[in-house]
Amino acid sequence: MTSTEIELHQLIPDDLPDGIALVREAKERAKAIPVGRSKGVEVRRADSDRAFKERCRDTGRLTTYINLGYKTWAETRDALDEITAAGERRGFTLDRFSLVSDRRMGLPPEMRDEALGETGIMMYTEADWVGAARDTDVEPEWNDHGVATPGGIATTESAIRAGFGYIGDFAEFNRYSYPGWYDDAEQMIRGVQAASMIAQKRNDGVVLNSFIEDGYCSSFHDLATSLGWSMFQCYVAEDLIGAAHAQSYGSTFSDPIRKQAFGLAMDAINVDRVPPTFVHGDTNGLVGEDFDRNAVIVAADVMYTIARELKHPTGAAMHATPVSEPIRIPTVDELVESLVIVSEAEKRVRACPDIIDWRPIYEMRDQIIQGGRQVFRNLLDGLGKIGVKTDDPLQLMLATRRLGAGAIEDLFHAGEPDSSFPRGFKPLVASDTLGRLLERKSAVLARLRVDGPLPDLRDVKVVTAGTDVHEYALHILTQALSACGAEVINLGINTTSPDIAKVVVETAADSVAVSTHNGMALSLGRQLKKELDARRVNPRVFMGGRLNEDLEHQEAADVRPMLRAEGIVPCDTVEEMIEHLRHRPTDTGVHNHPIVH
Repeated sequence: MTSTEIELHQLIPDDLPDGIALVREAKERAKAIPVGRSKGVEVRRADSDRAFKERCRDTGRLTTYINLGYKTWAETRDALDEITAAGERRGFTLDRFSLVSDRRMGLPPEMRDEALGETGIMMYTEADWVGAARDTDVEPEWNDHGVATPGGIATTESAIRAGFGYIGDFAEFNRYSYPGWYDDAEQMIRGVQAASMIAQKRNDGVVLNSFIEDGYCSSFHDLATSLGWSMFQCYVAEDLIGAAHAQSYGSTFSDPIRKQAFGLAMDAINVDRVPPTFVHGDTNGLVGEDFDRNAVIVAADVMYTIARELKHPTGAAMHATPVSEPIRIPTVDELVESLVIVSEAEKRVRACPDIIDWRPIYEMRDQIIQGGRQVFRNLLDGLGKIGVKTDDPLQLMLATRRLGAGAIEDLFHAGEPDSSFPRGFKPLVASDTLGRLLERKSAVLARLRVDGPLPDLRDVKVVTAGTDVHEYALHILTQALSACGAEVINLGINTTSPDIAKVVVETAADSVAVSTHNGMALSLGRQLKKELDARRVNPRVFMGGRLNEDLEHQEAADVRPMLRAEGIVPCDTVEEMIEHLRHRPTDTGVHNHPIVH
């Protein structure tokens, strides 16, 4: 595909409003919104959260960060109290936390109660918002399902009024969809308006936040593409909307040289020196329930990040991923353990500041910067040739959302053509995402070949879908199924049960494979079966991923037995699912009753 094959009407509807006017109008309305003041800012005697982070950057003080995903503010406050008390006993300080929200927070308030609940916090009242800013001196920030959502205007106003200094996640504008909401153009309109509200509060120290791996950067195969995309986000958020804009990264990086080189490249494009909120710990490199191994991975990861932050300060807080993150929401004790790791790592890095040879890291940084600039130019030039107005933030956001991450990298990459790579070009600096993808795909296919040729699935037609933003496992699944000859209809991520059922009918698929990691596997499975039954279709249904859910008397309960009772086949591995697909439905361990109407 080339940009000349894309027509403007595919990306921009004729009735889309003028984005420049939207920015102006939203800023005018935002003048009436008072800016709250958090307890953390008061205790630290700072003008704003941004000003405190700038002070820490300039004085060499490191700060710390955690994610908290409890269901209510009261539960979250109690956990923070336990963690800060543990810090007093064990010698660490927690400086900031992010409220990991239920996806329903991305919907307008009037739609939230009707949507299926997921893991994460719901902020039901203004008292919850004010409590998050005033009940503790640990500084809050809002990331998930905030600015760039159908409910972004309400969420952003609540966060500004309460005193949140960093409000996001702007990077999510291109990635997330929301149950019951099908108008992507209106979602982008509201995202522009919410970001403009934050821009109006720039002089009050309020920052528009982006965690780039919550957006397209977790999908790119070349770190040059990731940097070019980050430059594009800067252009939209800073130059066109006028916000003070911070970009954080880190969760998809396992290789320490790549991670620190990319961090230095990100700092190089941060022309306004707005402190990032954090550098996230490695998430994708952790290994299931092997907590001992995970502890070593976490400690090594954060030590390299601390070394880079001390040598090249940005003001970003340090984060160590809790060892249990691959399988469940971490406990308070595990969060405490992660903060102890940061504290001890800092002591050791400060004791031996010259232990790292930075020359290869600087060389890689320069490669990423050079390639990133090319990707940014390619992207803006290519959109302009299609007819997208490149000075209109709304058109840019909607056009790139509709293109998708894969198409953007296919069209505007910086590497030389090379058909041996999945996207047809050789990355300048390959991402860890690409490395894991190739490694896992090879391992899965090798295991499938252990007793001979690959399984023959040429008579299988399967719809694959992810129910949330996690696409890595879904990609491995679709690649393996295709290699075995199956006809794969891949719906991608953020897919709803009605959408899956509709496509099953349209394609006459005999199987459905769902990847889910949002802690609602049983409810989603039941919802999907209900939608399939309503359409009088009875495909085999497989589910993989994090197959748990909070039940009445047990948190994060394993729901695989209950899924089987619903006629759904839970699978722990891709190989297990493919083995089931080779056989008749009755060989899967469940029984699908015929639908009688």
